[in-house]
Amino acid sequence: MSIIDIFHAPRGFVFEDFETRGVLTDRGEVTLRYPVLTPETVQDLCETTRCNRSQTLAAYSVEHIVDIIGEAVELWTNPDYEGRQIAESLIPSITGYDATMTRIELKRYMRMFRRRELLRFLDDELPSPRMLDEYRPNKSGGYTRLYGPDLTFHVFSSNVPGIPVWSMTMSLLTKSAIIGKSSFDEPLMPVLFARSLTQINPDLADVLAIVPWRGGTVELEDVAIGEANAVIAYGSSHTTEAIRPRVSAGKPFLSYGARIGFSLIGREALRADTHVQTVHRMAVDVATYDQQSCLAPQTIFVERGGAISPAQTAELLASELDSQQRKYPRSTPSDTESLAIRRARSQTEMQALFMTSMTPDSAAQADPQAPFVIESPQGTDWTVLYYPNTSSLPSLGTPLNRTINIVAVDQLKHALPTLKPYREWLQTCAIATSSSRLFALAQQVGEYGIDRICPVGEMNRAKSGWHHDGGFNILDLVRAVDIERNTDRYADTFDIDYE
Repeated sequence: MSIIDIFHAPRGFVFEDFETRGVLTDRGEVTLRYPVLTPETVQDLCETTRCNRSQTLAAYSVEHIVDIIGEAVELWTNPDYEGRQIAESLIPSITGYDATMTRIELKRYMRMFRRRELLRFLDDELPSPRMLDEYRPNKSGGYTRLYGPDLTFHVFSSNVPGIPVWSMTMSLLTKSAIIGKSSFDEPLMPVLFARSLTQINPDLADVLAIVPWRGGTVELEDVAIGEANAVIAYGSSHTTEAIRPRVSAGKPFLSYGARIGFSLIGREALRADTHVQTVHRMAVDVATYDQQSCLAPQTIFVERGGAISPAQTAELLASELDSQQRKYPRSTPSDTESLAIRRARSQTEMQALFMTSMTPDSAAQADPQAPFVIESPQGTDWTVLYYPNTSSLPSLGTPLNRTINIVAVDQLKHALPTLKPYREWLQTCAIATSSSRLFALAQQVGEYGIDRICPVGEMNRAKSGWHHDGGFNILDLVRAVDIERNTDRYADTFDIDYE
């Protein structure tokens, strides 16, 4: 029986006691080992990582940090790399996600952190990446230097493997030490990433401390929050809102709670020569990580006028979701989640019975005027809830776990008023339209609170440098110090040979 440590600490740091839990994998039972934590332990971790940061990371150039991260990520391109093999073997067993899907998605995700991607991201977000190293000329005629936090406290979520890598990378680029609270539901990826960094540059890895503890353990969280100069929290809205009031005013607090994604499918994407691929891509968005990602769609608006109707689109999507289930079986939901899915099905069926009784049969056959449900043959593996118009849609959200709303609209712009009540929850919008309509539609959608527009089929695959929840990844963590115009010229006047 093998033992896997699901924690990372700086070299020389000693924990006094450990606990274990067993996980059954396809290769047998594995024991996960993690330290028993006290407020004093968390305090020591904060002090150690901050001290290590002042001795090493603070003096690194941002380009050197990019090189280290890039080399660590290159390790993950090798299928034989031990960290990758551990991730591909254990994460499906811990999370319940399909092993093949996890392998494919992790491979794609890690590519976002290659050197060239990070350089592109820095150039996109900062006027000059070297402002993280030294004072550089700014457009006002002076000079600017950007300073990151000495220490950032991260609260990682478990819904999508790999997300902690993004959060850790952003902090390292600001030259910040990290204390990370991982989730017991997925504690591996932040630790495996830290070990990759250790192989390339142990000094940089010594500014990281990744340890799991139960969410809501206030005595541990309060120490980390108090010691950190910035806090980044992922998780449910309950989790992020519980932390928010405990972060002192003026301290950066970036929270990434629950969000709703949706899609807009234009009639041109449902032509005879395009609809098959469009529906397949819709199914990929729904099936990937079982909609647990904040990026995933919960409602898809389908425009009438294509070669296939919105109702037919719903039927084809159901078939595609069934294919996805055979290829990448869904994880097992909790009893509460299964009950929520069954309740959503029943509510839609009841709504359909009422509306059908008031609709002539001929109209219903031509273009259904009542909602309907298409459900998986077995249990709650997948569910398609069809609504003939926006007024019949009960909610933009769904119980997730491959449960999707399909809503028919005469024109895509008619879907937009439906978004208004959900403004604070919206995140990603996937669009399938011609280029002649794309930017006008994006202009309208952007006014409703979304922060990302992408192709259908790529909702769960955000590109490096995207503005998560509409904010900045580095600029929201750093503070700027300006040397104002003429300050250098004034300093010149004190030179002995100044004229």
